[in-house]
Amino acid sequence: MTPMAPVPESPDRNSAHEWMRQMREAAPHEVRKSATTPEELAEVQRNRLLQTAHEDSRYGGRRRIEVALTGDATSDHLVPVSTLGPFLTNLQESISAVAQALAGRPTNSAAIPREIREATALSAVATFPSSFGVAMYGPSTGPEKSGLLAAWVDEFRTILDEAVERVLNIADLSEGAGMSDELLAEQLAPLGPRSMKHIGALTAGLHGSGAGMRITWFVPGREARRSNWSVSGVQRVRYLCEHSEFAEAERVTVAGLLGSASAFRGKVEIRTDGGEIIQASTAEEITNRLDRHFNKRVEADIETTRVRFSGGRERTISHIIELRNV
Repeated sequence: MTPMAPVPESPDRNSAHEWMRQMREAAPHEVRKSATTPEELAEVQRNRLLQTAHEDSRYGGRRRIEVALTGDATSDHLVPVSTLGPFLTNLQESISAVAQALAGRPTNSAAIPREIREATALSAVATFPSSFGVAMYGPSTGPEKSGLLAAWVDEFRTILDEAVERVLNIADLSEGAGMSDELLAEQLAPLGPRSMKHIGALTAGLHGSGAGMRITWFVPGREARRSNWSVSGVQRVRYLCEHSEFAEAERVTVAGLLGSASAFRGKVEIRTDGGEIIQASTAEEITNRLDRHFNKRVEADIETTRVRFSGGRERTISHIIELRNV
């Protein structure tokens, strides 16, 4: 018997018709009965669940992301090839750049470390009925545990999780008429100019083709997360990315009490002698020895970058490049 084609994840009328056509062409000599009772429907759903579980097991329980282009521009289920290539490239580059910003130091042009590239590499395995729908798997988490990202990787959480979920947070916050851009800017600013450049390129490509994006993120043992990025939400993020200015970085030295430190996230808080609270990320070599400085008076050399968003909003990004007890 010919294997049953997988049912579309979130079928609309057209994708359902396409699925039925594929079923008929795959096995025209077989008579397939539609589910007519609750028991038959439960069996269909059970078979689909087992098929998905079998597919995931082939890839060692890796993370899976499914993306589909949406919007009026895709209503005829036709998408220019010139749109698809940049879309997938910009999606991959956005995730890798965000991961680099979260795990280390947001940068403008320096190369993304090989460990970050490998930890966030996506591999396409299948397409599904949509204007364009593709399923992609992340890398195995096993080899990363012995690398520089060991602190970010365990059975339940990876740097890829952090990066994808930050992108989904940005997508979710961009939806809704009349919403303030403040929360959206707070998600974007700490990522630095490189991440905003790639996210800007991703949203510019989508907006230029009049498309939005539907994203589903699967992590073994956790509930799937779904986000719908509309054409208007895409344009909102594009505008923020394209109308943000990063000033030249400056170096300052401050003294105060290091009252909060996270070696897992590479973040610290310092209360200066003047009472100001400075939140900053740390260089990797500093992150590895934060326990020596916690709850002690320290002196920190900090690189600060100021970003100005449209409308005059400003945010300062701070990164500690040297830390010593005093």
